[in-house]
Amino acid sequence: MHNLVKRLLLTRATPMPPLARLASLTGLLLLLPAIPAQADQGFHTTRYPLSSVADGSVHGWVIDIHAQGPRIYAQERYLLHDVEPGQTYVMNLYAYSDPDCGDLVVAVPGTATMTTNTAGNARSGTTFVPAAVEGLPRTTYYLRWQVTDASAAVVHETACVPVSLD
Repeated sequence: MHNLVKRLLLTRATPMPPLARLASLTGLLLLLPAIPAQADQGFHTTRYPLSSVADGSVHGWVIDIHAQGPRIYAQERYLLHDVEPGQTYVMNLYAYSDPDCGDLVVAVPGTATMTTNTAGNARSGTTFVPAAVEGLPRTTYYLRWQVTDASAAVVHETACVPVSLD
């Protein structure tokens, strides 16, 4: 393979145009074996609806992604839609030890701030590094995300959902 690369790219009598060089390299890369990605085998990306505490209607989502890699342990993306335009909201995360979300273990207030556009939509996110979960027992926690408005009142929240740290 090395001689083929040398012949195609380096020892041509006439210089190879950049586009042809790129096409040759791309073709060679396609011949390489694929390396599977290493993702969390116990937890897959999940979307949790953010419901209004006033009427239960869905006005957004929490997207929870567990990579459990050496640099990124988890990522969360927050989406709000059809809420009050021009307002700032704060996302808060709470971890509990029981499925009723009654026994608080860890509070992570202010994981992200979102300001809605003129249509009442906003998005934000946060990334948790491995050090953020260091020392926590590897078990199932029950999480609830809550969105608060400028007065710190809870306006949207998820259900109490089980998430395992492994």
